[in-house]
Amino acid sequence: MKNINYSTITDINELETLRDKSAFKYKFDDDLIESLKKYFILKDSLFILAKSEGDFAGFCSIDRDWWEENYFMIREILVDPKFHKKGIGYELMTRCIDHAKQKGADGVVTETAFDNIPMQKLCEKIGFKKWDNPSWKEGITYKIIF
Repeated sequence: MKNINYSTITDINELETLRDKSAFKYKFDDDLIESLKKYFILKDSLFILAKSEGDFAGFCSIDRDWWEENYFMIREILVDPKFHKKGIGYELMTRCIDHAKQKGADGVVTETAFDNIPMQKLCEKIGFKKWDNPSWKEGITYKIIF
């Protein structure tokens, strides 16, 4: 999409950009931002912001904190509703997947709610497959193997 700039968050304080943004059924509040900070400092983590003319358009993060060795997890993805259906989520996720490939990962996983149909469609479009996760039954886990 034109006029969308993607940048890597390099300063943990930039996570404040996410404060009060909403994603599906939850909000980037104090607890969620504090949680993201612990993943931000992990080796090989990547946090990407998308902006349009300086305004927040989207965010995605990926890190190695997954229980299967050498897999990355797309931890969070959020696209501002006014930017839906413009390819931003696809671009953010594929950048995160490319990052995991460059770091030598065997694959990437992500999780979403049963009723988050847009995320499910995005995962399937990118090539993720539903995976029966023995550790999480509150939603759907998706996995892509390289």
